[in-house]
Amino acid sequence: MKRLQAFKFQLRPGGQQECEMRRFAGACRFVFNR
Repeated sequence: MKRLQAFKFQLRPGGQQECEMRRFAGACRFVFNR
């Protein structure tokens, strides 16, 4: 019998980390939409 397991967590980045995460997400969207 297979059992699926998932984890849910919350990120609390600092100012510089948040900026870099937003930039990375924007680059991913740009590549995906091309």
